[in-house]
Amino acid sequence: MPKTLYLIDGHAQVYRAFHAVEGLTSPDGRPTGAAYGFTRMLLDLVRRHHPDHLVAVFDAPGKTFRHERYPDYKATRKPTPPELLQQIPVIQDIVKAYSIPVFSLSGWEADDLLGALAMQGAAAGVDVVLVTGDKDCGQLLSERIRMYDPRKDVFTTVESFTEKKGLPPEKLVDLMGLWGDTSDNIPGVPGIGQKIGTSLILKYGSLDQLLHHAAEVKGKRGEKLRECKDLALLSRELATIRTDAPVRLDLTAAATSRPDRDELARIFQDLGFRSLLRELNEGAVKKEEKRGYVLVDSPERFKAFMKALKKESHLSVDTETTSRNPMLAQLVGISISWEARSGYYLPFRAPEGSSILGAEQLKAIGTILEDPTVTKTGQNLKYDMIVLRRAGIHLAGVTFDSLLASTLLDGHLRDHDLDSLALRHLDLVKIPTKDLIGTGKKQITMDQVPVEKVCEYACEDADVAWRLEEALDALLQKRDERYILDEIELPLLQVLADTQMIGIRVDRELLARLSDEISLMLNALTEEIHSLAGHEFNIASPKQLAQVLFEEMDLPVIRKTKTGPSTDEAVLTELAARGHELPDRVLYFRKYAKLKNTYLDALPALIHPETGRLHTTLSQTTTATGRLSSREPNLQNIPVRTDKGHGIRAAFVPADGWQMLAADYSQVELRMVAHYSDDNVLRQAFAEEQDIHRVVAAEVNAVDPEDVTPEQRSAAKAINFGIIYGQRAHGLSQATGMSFAEAQDFIDSYFARFPQVKGWIDKTITQAHADGFVRTLRGRRRQIPELASSNRNRRSAAEREAVNTVIQGSAADLIKIAMINIHQRMPEATPTSRMLLQIHDELLFEAPLEEIDQLKDLVREEMEGALSLSVPLRVDMGVGPNWLEAK
Repeated sequence: MPKTLYLIDGHAQVYRAFHAVEGLTSPDGRPTGAAYGFTRMLLDLVRRHHPDHLVAVFDAPGKTFRHERYPDYKATRKPTPPELLQQIPVIQDIVKAYSIPVFSLSGWEADDLLGALAMQGAAAGVDVVLVTGDKDCGQLLSERIRMYDPRKDVFTTVESFTEKKGLPPEKLVDLMGLWGDTSDNIPGVPGIGQKIGTSLILKYGSLDQLLHHAAEVKGKRGEKLRECKDLALLSRELATIRTDAPVRLDLTAAATSRPDRDELARIFQDLGFRSLLRELNEGAVKKEEKRGYVLVDSPERFKAFMKALKKESHLSVDTETTSRNPMLAQLVGISISWEARSGYYLPFRAPEGSSILGAEQLKAIGTILEDPTVTKTGQNLKYDMIVLRRAGIHLAGVTFDSLLASTLLDGHLRDHDLDSLALRHLDLVKIPTKDLIGTGKKQITMDQVPVEKVCEYACEDADVAWRLEEALDALLQKRDERYILDEIELPLLQVLADTQMIGIRVDRELLARLSDEISLMLNALTEEIHSLAGHEFNIASPKQLAQVLFEEMDLPVIRKTKTGPSTDEAVLTELAARGHELPDRVLYFRKYAKLKNTYLDALPALIHPETGRLHTTLSQTTTATGRLSSREPNLQNIPVRTDKGHGIRAAFVPADGWQMLAADYSQVELRMVAHYSDDNVLRQAFAEEQDIHRVVAAEVNAVDPEDVTPEQRSAAKAINFGIIYGQRAHGLSQATGMSFAEAQDFIDSYFARFPQVKGWIDKTITQAHADGFVRTLRGRRRQIPELASSNRNRRSAAEREAVNTVIQGSAADLIKIAMINIHQRMPEATPTSRMLLQIHDELLFEAPLEEIDQLKDLVREEMEGALSLSVPLRVDMGVGPNWLEAK
């Protein structure tokens, strides 16, 4: 069987990868999407098809011989985006590191190099595969040469090309002489497209014969052929791939061989390609000095360990458990390190027959872990705090957390797990968790893994966290952000651990009743929707819904996706606004189905079997703005604009005989806008506790506040909140029902009346472009690499993110500081009361009746005094027997 030579059209695949993988950046903010996508394509190609030989070709900078023949060749093409240009050398380095020859030749296009190398390969007796989606390369197809599209995983042969195109490959250039190529600005013959061109070539046999018999072609088509004979011949010449380029194929050099792993590791590390690094190393640990990891699995070893431990004042701590959910996890073991490449593992659960420690040793180690004078570092220590507390140990003295530090430093990156940080900052590939517990249905828990294997893994975790502190702390100090870790994020760890462990009580019976009510509503909506459609269909299927809306009902297609017409919420809302009833009913169906599936039916299943309460995880590291997020379950997104959504909040109840207190910052983000912009009207309105939306409406419409109409106030409210998110006329018109022109006029009037707001927004954007980042009121920094994008839409979105981050991030810091201060005072002032939840700008508490008044005073004092602004902060409070009535 002949061997195979795969010739990769580098630029074609790079462009495809660039548009397929958007927004990916390296740790230092460079765009890397094209490099990542191309590398993934290359690896998939090798794994799927195992080529014997590999070569990659790239376009060289500058013009080619085709430009000499036709100066307007490719003149209509947009310039290559700078984000893509800067990735091409890196991609070529990756290709070379995989031991793949790279060809690029000044004056020649990559297609010509493909053609020359393909012919040489076929002549040498190998089967050639052109890895490209470029239709022009179809002219090179032969018995020995095929094309392959990696995105579709489809091969094209002479036979399949002929069947699809209606003419053989060798006639493609004749067709292109007539048809031209708009992407390359090859003119062709005006008025002759693919279909007509194909029929003419097939009828006359070739372009030359067609032009020779052009007098026989009637009408305007014939006139154009006779007028544009030279243009047709030039177009064919431009479209013809040359096979005589001065390049030489060396099959020995192109033979697939072992990659340069060290060079690839260096490149992947530099680019932040964590998953590719893992695959490259496949479980291997970077070779380094011998690591002294000790298994402490007997009373005698424990005694020696404690003797050494008591000499130390700073430790790295990590736990091994049976679950990722700390409220369900059983403690398997504790690992501790206080020196690089050293660590100790204390097992408390292990497979039967293993030697482990007992309650006496756990209590003894607990005295050290609870000692605040022995400071602690680690990774994601909130998890360990909860696990240890459930085991009877209150971890104290935490002075560093690499997860929190990394999020402060590189919040624009996605991966802050220990494996990623080890690669990014220590050039170390850690032992993958899956090597111990496996994946999928065969996955086991850590207490089923041989204790010797757990020891190596667990000690490495503590050791890496120990080493990361030095690396990350230096970066925080350099950027003057260590104080945010010390004053906000680390103190908040304890607050969130307490809140998460307390949980919140829910009324199962009320949730069940609401679920039944919504089931009846959904059944009625289903019948109504099917009646409007004229038949039954799966309402939850976007494909079937699209068929009903756009094929059967012939409604206008608002937006298309890769799979067809979109049926998302924005599309259905626009169709409903145009008076179409079925999209309106589907919106209601989706809204209530989400309530039922996401909350009413799901929440009871998440109630903890021991506490009888829900224990959401409040995360400090998920959002780019610094806001806390809630997950498992998400209690921050419970809908409040429907009766049933309100009903869900009624199911959140305090302990028997207690009351709930809800404390919500009043218009805190608008107050931030007033503070930053220093606008006198806004500042005065807040100082005098006026209705800010009525004030703005009066100013914009040039009327007295008492003459503002409900519609004017509604529009002012929409823009007041919209400016936080960079809302434009289209968004305002959708929010208010205004026409686009009316919305644009309103926005223009707003900024004309409030020029200081516009000035602050413009100044913030300008500074963000200069710095590449923005800072909140407390100095929290967010990098926004997309500010440098050449894509206007992406750049505009980044500018909106910059403004939003300053406002929303400052509000996030504000409530975090308030939570810390409240938490510190509650044990003395209201010892029984408990903080339950943070929902963006709102805090939720439960308290016995005798503490409610003291709690209200404490919460108001700390929330309104958390930061000093040029406008007063105000808190709205409510007390009631459930969350709904407390609002």
